Amino acid sequence: MKVFITTGMMLVFSLFLHAQGSQMALQVGDRVPDAFWTSPRNFMVDGKVVRKDMQEFRGKPLVIDFWATFCIPCIKGMPEQERLARLFRGEINILSVTTDNEKLVSTFYSSARNPIGRDFTSIVDDKALNRLFLHNKIPHLVWIDNQGIVKNTTEGDALTEENIRAVLSGNLSLTPVNYIYPNTVLMMKRNPEGMQSFNLLIKGRIPGISSSTVRSNGPNTGMIIFNHPLRWLYSVLARAEFPWFSDQRFKLDFDDTDGFNNPSLKPDDLWTVDFWVPSRKSAILKKLTLNYLNENSGYSAAVKVINTAVYKLKYSPSKAARQLKTKGGRPANLGFHKGSKLINQPIANLINDIQDCSFVKNPVFDDTKITFLVDLELSEVKDIAALNALLNPYGLSLVADHQELEMLVVSKTDKTN
Repeated sequence: MKVFITTGMMLVFSLFLHAQGSQMALQVGDRVPDAFWTSPRNFMVDGKVVRKDMQEFRGKPLVIDFWATFCIPCIKGMPEQERLARLFRGEINILSVTTDNEKLVSTFYSSARNPIGRDFTSIVDDKALNRLFLHNKIPHLVWIDNQGIVKNTTEGDALTEENIRAVLSGNLSLTPVNYIYPNTVLMMKRNPEGMQSFNLLIKGRIPGISSSTVRSNGPNTGMIIFNHPLRWLYSVLARAEFPWFSDQRFKLDFDDTDGFNNPSLKPDDLWTVDFWVPSRKSAILKKLTLNYLNENSGYSAAVKVINTAVYKLKYSPSKAARQLKTKGGRPANLGFHKGSKLINQPIANLINDIQDCSFVKNPVFDDTKITFLVDLELSEVKDIAALNALLNPYGLSLVADHQELEMLVVSKTDKTN
């Protein structure tokens, strides 16, 4: 039997995939229906689609892997995945499933992108299995035992030699990935009847997606942010609440040991907030969510006016060797990258590009008094000196300064965090 599986980096497939089939969805502990084995499906084998059922997979543990042809990390992992399939042949079945149609998969099969050649096999043009096993992203694995019981649902990187051996010995213990239903409270299929408000704050990674969205079901509006550092949660909410906010106007008044900022995305220091209010309060939803974080996260953010280091962009026309005023043409702005240009743009967009540079740690303000649109040739820059070397021929310069400024200042209120 030729099989392959797709793992690798996890891709967000759709935040709320296949919600229309939610009433059919199986949960961990459910037994698959008999039609699961007997219904005919489209299998691609040797580059051709054949119609057959899944009876050949019955009686042994089965891993179903949901994938797609656009998943580049999945494709890169295919050789190792085929090795696992061969290693455990006869002991466990591994079946790939995609919603991609025959034409898409056939094109992939025949292309240089297919790294395993004729060993490639998958169910294609699937709808039924995707409805039966709802998921929010791919790769997504469903683990079914030899009795047809759904034992687990996991992310793609759980498909390892160690975990397969654990399945065969009956000792696989992984946290299931739960489907996130659209416009409902986290981990629920529907909101409770008569719900007025709901709030939930979780520290520690929840298996599944990393995202943020505003949701609504009519009576209620909710804000949910999954699996992000606490700094990210505060930043998302602050951008909505304070028009002046930027990363450079975010200040911690404590020494962070990476727990709050969590640049390495340590699972124990990822947070999820799910906050719902009556829809009549939707205009202040993010403000209320910010207050909820302040009350429950062990940290508190407040706007304070403090003397702050800043950069000011200045303009001296007499020092310009190149024309700054636009010559017109189609507007373009690709930021500071090799060969990019700023064409027919307001000076404010240049300020935004400067502030997006990772080495610019202080807020940037426009002190040029320029009212015309501008053209600049840009390139990649790695420090302030290189940035000024790019700006100076146009009479522009970025100058360090200080001023009183509104800043979002975060304090620690709980010593255990």
